[in-house]
Amino acid sequence: MPDTEILPALPAAGAPAVYSLRRDRCVVEPSIRLLRYPLLRGRFTASGGFLEIAGDHQLSVVLDAESLRPSLPFLRGRLIGPRGLNVEEYPDLPFTSLAVHLGQDRSVDLTGRLYLAGTTRELRLRGDLRRVGEDYIVLWAKGILPPPRRPQRGAGLLMRVLGSRRIQVEIAMEFRR
Repeated sequence: MPDTEILPALPAAGAPAVYSLRRDRCVVEPSIRLLRYPLLRGRFTASGGFLEIAGDHQLSVVLDAESLRPSLPFLRGRLIGPRGLNVEEYPDLPFTSLAVHLGQDRSVDLTGRLYLAGTTRELRLRGDLRRVGEDYIVLWAKGILPPPRRPQRGAGLLMRVLGSRRIQVEIAMEFRR
């Protein structure tokens, strides 16, 4: 596989570049931290998505809620169960960008909405885009998912405790033209 390099200039206006998410090359890792050390980590896989680079840049990714793999495996049932993410009713966790800003050095600042178990949360991520070969782009970014304004109804004690904390989100996604 070729080395990564900073992306060259964006495509000319009117020539949008749309890239499809490679599901096998997508990792989303949320973590709850205390004094910058992770107490609980998890990992999601994606079921689909795309990245559009042109005009109003756009990112859309759908995570598979049932794919959650926490660092403490015995918590998985509680986290995805009816008093957690409730995968029976909400099998997907869609993220849609509201604003994507690409810097000259290919830094990325994106803001979007994450639909999480019947609620909507705003997520802001910062990172960079890198080209891999001719047809691939890799997005690395991280950010903080703030706690909801109101506690989730019907959530169990574990989800209320975890839901009251900020969640650090780190992503690595590869897209193909």
